[in-house]
Amino acid sequence: MKLLKVTFSFFIACFLFTNAQAQVKAFGQAGFSGQGVELKPGKYVHEQLKKRGLGTLAGLRVPRGCDVKVYDSPNMQGAAKRFAKNNPSINKSGAYSLKVACGSVGTQPGFAIGASDEVGRKGDLIFVDVNISDFENIVSMQYSMNFDPAVLQFEKVQNIKLKDLSLENFGLKEIRKGNLLMAWYDQSVQGVSLPSGTNIYQVVFRVIGENAEKSRIRFSGKPIVTEIMKADGTPVYFNKVNGSVTLK
Repeated sequence: MKLLKVTFSFFIACFLFTNAQAQVKAFGQAGFSGQGVELKPGKYVHEQLKKRGLGTLAGLRVPRGCDVKVYDSPNMQGAAKRFAKNNPSINKSGAYSLKVACGSVGTQPGFAIGASDEVGRKGDLIFVDVNISDFENIVSMQYSMNFDPAVLQFEKVQNIKLKDLSLENFGLKEIRKGNLLMAWYDQSVQGVSLPSGTNIYQVVFRVIGENAEKSRIRFSGKPIVTEIMKADGTPVYFNKVNGSVTLK
């Protein structure tokens, strides 16, 4: 038990480090030489890149949890090549464009986490199922579950059905603010695969709000950065299906 607590503390430290360092750098000269240009998550057309001194793209430093798509057109259309790791010799010239994403990136094909929609009255216990889709060779994941603490009071996590996931993987430090932290990794480092629709755990809340109120159950990168990794070290897009608790 103590080992798992230490492990979770280690993950939290890694989260904060990753969140602070998740910045893509692009270089106009091969081998990461010259001054790198920091690129925040977003879309960059060719004219924007030229103004920042990137008429030619020679290299990318891509931190863990980030993803860069480089398009063969000036306005992010047509074919694109994806970079999820550092690459010192891209040699991309001409009217290219690119898109940078880090952490939660919206609706992309593949891996997703979802929460169920529930209904209840003040005083009721509410059981929110957390399920997954396209869970293939996943070796680690981290995220926050956010809820309205004026409507819901956290009680416990139960019905855990994911290898190496236990109560020690959930952080309660910010639970009074409506933030349930989760950090998990496959201790065999081989990756885990599960059928889509599998409920990997259940969160129990007590309704403390009044009638006609509602709390969304959200998955996000706040207060810790979102990150999903495959066994080969490839970051995975984090798609989320938010749930809710509606009072009646």
